[in-house]
Amino acid sequence: MEAHHYLEMRLGMIEPETDFTRRWCVNMGLPLNDSVRMSLAVDEILNDILLHAYKEQQGYVEIWYQYSLSGIEIVIQEMGEPFDPQRHSFSVEKALNEGDFEGAGLEVARRMVDHFLFLNRGKGGKEFRLVSQLDFSHVKEEAQNEVIDVVTGVRAGEEPSDESETEYRLYSVTSSDAEDISRLIYKTYGYSYSKEDLYFPRRIELAVRHGYKFGTIARTKNGFPVGYFAVIRNSDSPIGEIGEAVVSPEHRKKGLMKKMLDQLIEMSRRRGLMGIYGMALTVHTISQKVNETFGFRSTALMLAKSPPSVYKGIREDYPQPVSLLLDFLPLTGQWDRPVWLPNRYEPIIIDLYNQFDNHPVFVSLPEQIEKDRSDTRMHLDIQYESNTALIVVERYGDSFETSSLQMFRSIAELNLTSVYIDIPLDHPWAEHAVEWLKKKRFLFAGLMPMFHGERDYLRMQSIEADLDFGQIETLTSIAGKLKKLIKKEYDEIREKETVTTGRTGR
Repeated sequence: MEAHHYLEMRLGMIEPETDFTRRWCVNMGLPLNDSVRMSLAVDEILNDILLHAYKEQQGYVEIWYQYSLSGIEIVIQEMGEPFDPQRHSFSVEKALNEGDFEGAGLEVARRMVDHFLFLNRGKGGKEFRLVSQLDFSHVKEEAQNEVIDVVTGVRAGEEPSDESETEYRLYSVTSSDAEDISRLIYKTYGYSYSKEDLYFPRRIELAVRHGYKFGTIARTKNGFPVGYFAVIRNSDSPIGEIGEAVVSPEHRKKGLMKKMLDQLIEMSRRRGLMGIYGMALTVHTISQKVNETFGFRSTALMLAKSPPSVYKGIREDYPQPVSLLLDFLPLTGQWDRPVWLPNRYEPIIIDLYNQFDNHPVFVSLPEQIEKDRSDTRMHLDIQYESNTALIVVERYGDSFETSSLQMFRSIAELNLTSVYIDIPLDHPWAEHAVEWLKKKRFLFAGLMPMFHGERDYLRMQSIEADLDFGQIETLTSIAGKLKKLIKKEYDEIREKETVTTGRTGR
């Protein structure tokens, strides 16, 4: 249900676009009032672009309408006349006393949404990001209207106390299962589950209905929900994340997780996914062990991927941002694109690939690597809830360094905990990109197989957090290798900064 418009920038096009914005937002689950506010923000931005960016020329804008499990984001890009919004900020005093409404359009847009971000992308033009969060009723609010069953004497959705059977049935998840899933998460983990969306039944319902996720739900013979496992589809590649799993405590150690994961893998194959992956917690090794049992192999370690959390039944006092291991399972066994391995990381990347029966052909780097004279193309994904961002390099060009610097400056005001950047390995210029990023205090994260457009990527990461690697637990030898390499680079950056600034932290 995502949309992409390429719009000629003239007055007659603005009203139809804002009308589409309102209707699309409503269709994606945003309340009507919030949808109207979002359409007003889009209207202000488009009018400002028409009046100022393209005031002396014909131009175009590209608009991306993007849905996530927690909110709606609209991205507007244009290539008009450059400007600095900080030098044209709105002043109430000037408006009242002088009739000067400069910057009013951007101020209105900023007030209409939950998050507003302006990005100056240099030769890539300018970009406006508008985010409205989906604010549906919480599972606890749903539970306030519990009904007592007059026959069994128990609350709706609660298993009778004399239920002792161990016979389970697995069903494909439908949107009508949303409330059961949300209650199951809440009763099992309290508020410690990392995926906040699962506490909002309506978000689950919309995600299933629109095909952003699919899964299996386990029920007793009486229909009581006791297990849930789901795959969240990647938006830009035919792979998915096994990102949501729960089994009620009293029904554990009965093979339910294995049965659900078996079914989930088969469902993924039937849907044509090339691979699935899990983000295994490094707070403990249980999830890592489950993934390894089913053939998943660790390929990356992302530091500080989630905020510090309390993990009910696991860790009640985890003191730092949570790091995650990427465990990958290919489903097709086909890697069609050859890859170039950057010299610095060639040994570890070969080790990561060698975990799989089939992997891409390794191509030796040429002695002379010429820059691609085309423009660099990058995509930015900001995860506001985890305070992280991912930059995906879609195409290398001779503007890679300047484009990257512009991107880094534009998101600096967000004070993000972690910034990740994915470098495609099907171009020899990956070597240059890695070496340049190392100078900008990025360190290795690992291999991201088939992650964007069916291409393999190398992920680098820049971390603004103090981390104790003793709190990061790994199970397998390859995960241990990743941790050792990443810790070495992390320590080198910290030591260099301590010498330069005299600071002991970041």
